[in-house]
Amino acid sequence: MAAHIQSVAGSEIRKVSRDELYRTVCPGDLLFCSGKEIVSRVIEGMTASPWSHVLMVWQAAAWSEQWLTLEATFDKGVHVGLLADYLGNYDGQLVLANRPVLSSQMIQDELNCGLALLDDRYDWQQEVSIAARKLIQSLPLIQPHKELYCSGLQYVMSLATPYPLQHPQSYYPTPEDNWTDATVVPVCALV
Repeated sequence: MAAHIQSVAGSEIRKVSRDELYRTVCPGDLLFCSGKEIVSRVIEGMTASPWSHVLMVWQAAAWSEQWLTLEATFDKGVHVGLLADYLGNYDGQLVLANRPVLSSQMIQDELNCGLALLDDRYDWQQEVSIAARKLIQSLPLIQPHKELYCSGLQYVMSLATPYPLQHPQSYYPTPEDNWTDATVVPVCALV
């Protein structure tokens, strides 16, 4: 199980090169991002965690060598991207984690659920509401309306399995909530 960490670099997670991460990654793995951009730092500060983003890694076909991502970002909403874009250009630290309780079929079920949400808008208001409520519990919660952000997408996708990611309160989870779920196990870090 992944426990809260203060920083990726200061953690005991095994550090690897990009090539080793590519040799280690498996379909359905989660990639947790600890960014250096201002929006990442704000999210990390408001959630008291090193995580500002999370996405799922997968392959379109078993014979394909190209790794894809399924994620929700502010500019594109729910979309498919390339893992190479993170491993080559990300300004921050990345940690690969998996969920060993999931079978190949369950991972496919999660993926199918996420692919059905392609092009749904990114819900930045919901994300800000969640972060603000972590600081001040009495603030009103903005209820989601089928609009997703990164860790909310991962939570919704996990509902397609018997092992949904934790849902800590009356809102979609933060990347830190995804990270500290009992089924998530850190694999390696690209620092």
